[in-house]
Amino acid sequence: MTQPTGSGASWLAANMDGTTLTAWTVTGGTAGPAQVQRLQDASPAALAAGLRRVRSSDAQPLVLGGSGLVPPQNVPAEPAGMRLAAVELEELTVHAMPGLSQPAPCGLIQGAAARLRGFLKLNPDWDGVVCLPGSTVTHWVQVSAREAVSFQSALTGQIAAAVMQPMALNADTSCGKAALTAAAADGIAKPELLAARLAALQAEARLGHLPAEDACGRLWGLLLGPELAASRPYWLGQNAALLADAPLQAIYTTALEAQGLPVTVADPQRMTLEGLTKAWTAG
Repeated sequence: MTQPTGSGASWLAANMDGTTLTAWTVTGGTAGPAQVQRLQDASPAALAAGLRRVRSSDAQPLVLGGSGLVPPQNVPAEPAGMRLAAVELEELTVHAMPGLSQPAPCGLIQGAAARLRGFLKLNPDWDGVVCLPGSTVTHWVQVSAREAVSFQSALTGQIAAAVMQPMALNADTSCGKAALTAAAADGIAKPELLAARLAALQAEARLGHLPAEDACGRLWGLLLGPELAASRPYWLGQNAALLADAPLQAIYTTALEAQGLPVTVADPQRMTLEGLTKAWTAG
């Protein structure tokens, strides 16, 4: 791997999460503003086109997380020690960061791997659980002795997006806290009723019986209830760190604190950039 030298040398830090590409130009150790693109799909061609749009020159090195271009590492693994590998992507040379995988239950962390790495680089002695909510999937990662020991994933965001569509809600809709905490408690107590509760909620919203804020709160609460029940062995009695963009940060914080679990909140973009930077400067 050839790294840039000199205070004016620049490289591109980029991360793929689903179909969202976030990139920073880093010059002399200072990152410029984040550039965020929504790609048409997650294909190699779409990713390469997105990287070309944010790259300042053909000579600028590309460091990429979340792509799946290199095989993931099986847990237990030390995320802070993951090494980059040079690969070719549509005639671009990319220094790609591996994700994490788990054989049983089968699991894969890609877009959130750089975020997790950055957090553990900045908090090397963290022991507990790291919660990584995303637009499609959320990961609960057990961390001990600097290793990701195991993890559990849930497609909560993907289900939420599917249920929201006929309710005329979107990711920017404000969620009522009271409705969220009440629905989460119901979801934890009766996870078997999730599909029925969602059907009733969708009907109420379409009939105009619910304000959008209450509908959003109930939707997320109903989905987070079973997720929290399933992931209880990870978070119960543990230190918990939450790395999520808005509005998921507020939604997960509300649900977790209602269970009596205080959370350490970290900026997900800062953690992602830190993870990519440390991987590149490690050589």
